[in-house]
Amino acid sequence: MARWLLALGLLAVELLVAAPASAQESTVVPEPPEPVELRPATVRFHADVEGLEVLYLPAPTLDEGLRVRLAPPSRYQLLCAAPCDRELPQTHLGLALRRGERVVRFTEPFGVDGPTGVRLDWIDRGREREAGVAILAAGVPLSIGVGVGVSLVGLTQPEGDAFYAVGASVGAALLGAALVTGLLLLLADDDATFEITPLPDAPDHLRSRDWR
Repeated sequence: MARWLLALGLLAVELLVAAPASAQESTVVPEPPEPVELRPATVRFHADVEGLEVLYLPAPTLDEGLRVRLAPPSRYQLLCAAPCDRELPQTHLGLALRRGERVVRFTEPFGVDGPTGVRLDWIDRGREREAGVAILAAGVPLSIGVGVGVSLVGLTQPEGDAFYAVGASVGAALLGAALVTGLLLLLADDDATFEITPLPDAPDHLRSRDWR
């Protein structure tokens, strides 16, 4: 009888010692996997005009439509002057272009997912602005002159009041048209577009005729 009691006592001691170790093993949390570090990718910028400056906005804020929330131009940083090559992290950036004092910012995110070719097109509206200046410089005096001239003709006619009314209407219509057209053209701002082409991860392709 004593032997059975001694055996039961030893078994209970072993169970008490083994239970905490088993509980500790069951609560072990596996270590998270090592993060994958994406290496920078070669991005090649081509432009239809020389010296077009490429600007970028790091860590842009996206709205609900996944469009870049435009920031003041002063927050954009200079990346390079096209044509140029840059090693960029694989992420999303805000993109802008600058030519002289004019800056065009894009709401479309600029994503870098590997070797990339970017074609930049600058839409210069300088001629429209020059036309607006010409219309304002010539059209405003001309419209006033026409209105005054028609009114003066009325001085020699029996129905002078009617000529005054016609002169005022014609002059006002020409003046309004000159002001609206001239201001719209004068305020026309430059625009730009960009097109992304994924490139194979091969140096020979980057030096090809299309992207060298």
